[in-house]
Amino acid sequence: MYFTPGREFPLRAAAPRQSHQPRHALHRRFELDSAPIPPPKRPHRPDGRAPRERSEGRRACPWGLTKYIKVGSDGRKCIWVPNARKTGDLRFVRTTQPFGAIARAAARGPRAALKRQPRHRIHVHWSCVRFARPSPTSHSTPPFFMRFLSTLAASVIGTLVALGLIVFFFVFFFFAVSLSADQTPTVQSGSVLTVPLSGDIPERVTNDPFQKAFGGGPSVDLRGLQTALRKASSDSRIEAVWLRTKGVSADWATLEEVRQAVVQARESGLPVLASSDEFGMTEKDYFLASAADSVFTAPQSAFEYNGFGTTVTFFDGALQRLEVEPQLIRAGKYKSAGEPFVRSDLSEPNREQLTALLETTNEQFMTAVSEARGLSTDALNRLAEENALLSSAAALEENLIDGLRYEDEVRDRLRGLVDTSLSGDLPTVSIADYQRVSAESAGQSYTGSGQVDIVYAQGRIVVGDPNGQSPIGGSQALGSTPLTEALETARTDSRTEAVVLRVNSPGGSAAASEAMWRAVKRTANEKPVIVSMGDVAASGGYYLAAGADSIMADPTTTTGSIGVFGILFNAEGLFEEKLGVTFDGVRTGPYADLYSTTKPLSPDERRLVGGSIDQTYNTFLRRVADARNMDVEAVDEVAQGRVWSGRDAKEVGLVDTTGTLADAVAMAGAAAGLGDGPYRTRTLPQPKTIVERFSEQFAAQAQQVWRSATTNALERKFWRQKQMFDRMMGTHGSIQARLPFEPTIE
Repeated sequence: MYFTPGREFPLRAAAPRQSHQPRHALHRRFELDSAPIPPPKRPHRPDGRAPRERSEGRRACPWGLTKYIKVGSDGRKCIWVPNARKTGDLRFVRTTQPFGAIARAAARGPRAALKRQPRHRIHVHWSCVRFARPSPTSHSTPPFFMRFLSTLAASVIGTLVALGLIVFFFVFFFFAVSLSADQTPTVQSGSVLTVPLSGDIPERVTNDPFQKAFGGGPSVDLRGLQTALRKASSDSRIEAVWLRTKGVSADWATLEEVRQAVVQARESGLPVLASSDEFGMTEKDYFLASAADSVFTAPQSAFEYNGFGTTVTFFDGALQRLEVEPQLIRAGKYKSAGEPFVRSDLSEPNREQLTALLETTNEQFMTAVSEARGLSTDALNRLAEENALLSSAAALEENLIDGLRYEDEVRDRLRGLVDTSLSGDLPTVSIADYQRVSAESAGQSYTGSGQVDIVYAQGRIVVGDPNGQSPIGGSQALGSTPLTEALETARTDSRTEAVVLRVNSPGGSAAASEAMWRAVKRTANEKPVIVSMGDVAASGGYYLAAGADSIMADPTTTTGSIGVFGILFNAEGLFEEKLGVTFDGVRTGPYADLYSTTKPLSPDERRLVGGSIDQTYNTFLRRVADARNMDVEAVDEVAQGRVWSGRDAKEVGLVDTTGTLADAVAMAGAAAGLGDGPYRTRTLPQPKTIVERFSEQFAAQAQQVWRSATTNALERKFWRQKQMFDRMMGTHGSIQARLPFEPTIE
């Protein structure tokens, strides 16, 4: 039971002050009694007004506070008690201010008394006490400014305390995770190295404890996979390798490098077993799994084996409806970067180069499976063309896999490979933990005193610093400034004996490509520089690679595309016909508004832009001719914007040899005279700070979670197309040396 507005309680009498209580006690109490007290003898006046304050006040309030007696809206007398509040004892009503102070304030006048008005008031009428909040117009309310300041101060203090607790929590959490991440894992004798492969296999991951703690993305990159499998080959504690594939989405060049590392581990005498769960196997999963000694899939699971294909999206029809005119100028008949904006289908040169890329991928796949399974390539091709497989049972009939096994049965098979006497849990170590094991503990030792720097050049090429465009914008960007600084660090560091430039870029800005080519050339003049091409190193990506001493590519790397283009969009029809917006202005010369988006190019303007593009193309040809020891005319024959696979690029002289990133590191170490390896390596550019990594990871993951939660698979596909469209629209008026498309072979 609590005091509530309007609730009345009989008042018995004021309790006398005890001898041990001070005269100005901080709490004045009113004792409540359930016994009713008779109503007053003196009635109200005929006009409805209350009796005179002095006489009624003395009777209603025997405590001598007649100056605080007021007449309420209901005609009753009430006494105002400052800062009155409820207590747990229902018999008492306490105030935080002595009555003596009230009396002194009342003696100084009504204004002083009003300043001590309470937030709650106690209404007294004869024998009744009740609580009520003051009316909004009451003078007891503190001034607005004071209430604002108090609320603001409380909010600021609360916010600071909360932020302090959050910062303390994250600092404590970070150090705890860092300590656990830095600990070297314990590898038992007879362990099985588990290699789970799903989704993308990145070129590089940062050693971010927050990412590891929250599971934000892959925990091992391509270089980590290669190094860990090589260590396992010489580690006596590792008895077998277990590949667990599930929906791998990496490009084919990356898959070739991982598969080659698995093959080398298998050839060293280490048993390798591959399996998949009820998800089944795609062709990319099977390409990796086929390198193992045995391949198993779950019963009733899917198995994809139906050939390869790629799709190009065209926007010409949409732009025509919007009355936006793309004005494309290019150098090279194969340079089809602008074709999605000016055509509705593939041109013959573009179809030719796409077909060649698909044939290379198909041949590499069939050759690898043929060697692993003992089947002819003709039979494998005929199987994909005439009788596509979609189930694991059909794959077993065609001898593509070794059996249908559940996960527990696969574990039993591994237990038999490791030690037939084992009956308990299978000792395993994940590759994410095993990559932290030192080479010395795995039975390896470094050769030479120097190191090999691996400089990563990933993403579309932009001028300067991308300023965090890549994680948040959803597409990785390669800025000319960070790469130039990384190469300068490698060039001036006395510990660095050789440099491996890992290129995985479709190109971009021609000016930025020239700046990065210059940085590569300066480094190559002092130290051996070996280029290792990843999934794609085309156009601007090949431009910067031309400054190195040697170029190595994977057989399915997309490279070449030696050509440039420029595209300008004329949105005059969109504004005038669709929106009713017109433009007019003045200029100091006939070409002042050359790059305007609200008018078409004149013949003279088109000639000027075409001349600039031809000049950039000729410079590109000279850079390649000098690097490859070829004539400019010979380079022009294999250029023209033509896209080549890594295998075909070697045949036409654009690539020196084919191989993996590990092969490129070995070549660089040998060129620097460091012995046979393994070598100490360092990756550049340096990883970002904790704050930068955390903010970028948080923003990227928040965007990814939001997009995944609010879109389906079809919408996400269209989102990727929108990103490509936005990037191409952003090239308006600039000369580009980039791949004509972003191939996804599935």
